[in-house]
Amino acid sequence: MAKLGCPISVCVFVFFHLLQLFSYGVGDVLEVPTFNINQQSLLQYLYLGDIKIDLPALYVFGDSYVDNGNNNFLPHSAVANYLPFGIDFDGKPTGRATNGRTVVDFVATLAGFQYPPPILSMSEADRKTTRTGLNYASGSSEILSENGRFLKMNVLNFFQQVDLFENATLKDLKSSFSSKESFTKYLSKSVFFIHIASNDLGLTYETATPKYSPDKYAELLVEELSKQLQRLYKLGARKFLVNNVSPLGCQPFNINAKNHTTSCVEEVNERISIYNKLLSNSLTKLQSTLSGSKFIVGDLYKIFQDVYASPASYGFKDVNTSCCFDSNGTRIQACAPNAAPCEDRQGRVFFDPFHPSESMHFLWARRLLKDSSVCSPINLIQLMQA
Repeated sequence: MAKLGCPISVCVFVFFHLLQLFSYGVGDVLEVPTFNINQQSLLQYLYLGDIKIDLPALYVFGDSYVDNGNNNFLPHSAVANYLPFGIDFDGKPTGRATNGRTVVDFVATLAGFQYPPPILSMSEADRKTTRTGLNYASGSSEILSENGRFLKMNVLNFFQQVDLFENATLKDLKSSFSSKESFTKYLSKSVFFIHIASNDLGLTYETATPKYSPDKYAELLVEELSKQLQRLYKLGARKFLVNNVSPLGCQPFNINAKNHTTSCVEEVNERISIYNKLLSNSLTKLQSTLSGSKFIVGDLYKIFQDVYASPASYGFKDVNTSCCFDSNGTRIQACAPNAAPCEDRQGRVFFDPFHPSESMHFLWARRLLKDSSVCSPINLIQLMQA
């Protein structure tokens, strides 16, 4: 019998580490799947086999990380409805602040849905017949309603997004169900996907008045977010995935526009870490007090951290440079209209100075779906099946 070339304990560690990598799909995940991939092909691509997903709908709330076009319908708003945005979305800019698909597009495909359409693009007739979910997210949106006024932009803050769900979607959709019981079951089985607070914790915090300490400000944000999550619960939602905030101090904008002595602007990341810890504690409390609810945390901060710690193992070659130039010829502001972006988009973490590339969105989706180390207490697949 051949002898092992390493101590048993080391071999066992290496074996299980490799097994974990293959089970999570790390080895091939960074080849973003083709644009028109279907549900079954995506399941196979992610090594998920023939699992059954009986999810009725995916409802999306948040900011520009997940906005897919609502701001196109708001005057004086932050928009991404021009090339080079969407250059890999079949060459069509839609309002997504990236080069291709977003995290929720991949999740929707895995569930067998069309991409959840932006609520503001829908007629009343459409809202009555669309049962697979809608997208309420709005670029530059924030948790605190007063924060949106700082940027002097017309956006849907988180409170207004929940208002739209209550006063438009529920009102219009309820009539298409045969009974109150069937509608209640539909809502309780749907997933509510949320990414919010990046804008509150970014430029708004640094320029808004009055000025709060990072701890007090995080408390205010989590308290208001909790109120809106409880509103959604009272309206019938039961299954929530709430993403925390990524390390914004490592964004191309921050590392190029601010003084710092480390690889990232740690002052920014420190206040985000305070918020993220409070958020996790708050969601645990909500699940323990709201009967029948499931709240899971999407640890986007850790997903980015893991990439920064070992970019090559995730297929990235550039972790801190914008893929496009702004109108001033720099990489600090939003992409200039029709300016050619970089060609190596697959290997970039960021597409513009603020937003992830399609490759990073795909990694985000894949890890939420399968990896309980960044999605707890259960992963997204388990939440979808619950």
